[in-house]
Amino acid sequence: MNATLQSIYEFVIANITRFVAALLGLLWAWIEPTVPFVLICAFAVLVDCITAWRLNRRIRKRYTKEVADGKLKSNNMFKMVSDLCIIFLCVVLAHHIDNTILAHMGGLHMSSYVAAIFCLTQFVSILENESSCNGSTWAMALQKVLADKTERHIELTAQEFEQMKQEQEQRESQKKKD
Repeated sequence: MNATLQSIYEFVIANITRFVAALLGLLWAWIEPTVPFVLICAFAVLVDCITAWRLNRRIRKRYTKEVADGKLKSNNMFKMVSDLCIIFLCVVLAHHIDNTILAHMGGLHMSSYVAAIFCLTQFVSILENESSCNGSTWAMALQKVLADKTERHIELTAQEFEQMKQEQEQRESQKKKD
């Protein structure tokens, strides 16, 4: 009886590991063509995260420590991870639609377009982060066409922030006069 249980155990373990290895291999074969696109998108999200952190640091330096803490926040990291998961799924889906459903059209490279559109939106976000709360000439020129993300990074109401902004501008103009 004991030998029978051992042989059944060995059979099950050997087959389960083979089955798991086969599933992992199938999954890798299914997503492997999209890995370069996903890595580029992940890099774009990482750069956007870094520029958002830099914006938070500039806000903290320019205004007060109560407005911004200059740190990365966990809810922002959760958004970054969820964005990466969504773009990963979209790129994989676009690749398989292109190769399975629309294969008769000669390869539209839809996963490339999905990744490019995502990277373009991340690039705009990066430019918004770098130009917000920045006194450089190029930043002020960009702020004429891009959104100012300063208000999104503060922990005040819009009226409180406007009042603080006016006070800061008055202090800066006073320093220039002196």
